[in-house]
Amino acid sequence: MKRSQVSHSWVWATLALILVAFWIIAIIDVSRGSIGQAESVKKKGKVNINKCSNRELIKNVPGMSSDKAQRIIRGRPYAKIYDLVTKGVLTKKELSRIREYITAKDP
Repeated sequence: MKRSQVSHSWVWATLALILVAFWIIAIIDVSRGSIGQAESVKKKGKVNINKCSNRELIKNVPGMSSDKAQRIIRGRPYAKIYDLVTKGVLTKKELSRIREYITAKDP
């Protein structure tokens, strides 16, 4: 191989390694972000399902879809969070997943 071919190969190999490193860092950052989001909700407090907006539910309750958030808002008012199940807004399983992030009481 000529000297210029060797240096080009080295450059491409280095560039490929740098791209792989950035890809790995991005994956780690994304996974930390989703875990960090759940922890920050706990630190901030619970979302009041009687007063919050659709956007607040989606942002602060992990796994909350726009459709579920809208159903919660349409079913207001709630005396307790289990009313989400008794009113048919959520299933027991869905409620168990978000229970620690929501409240129906005044702060």
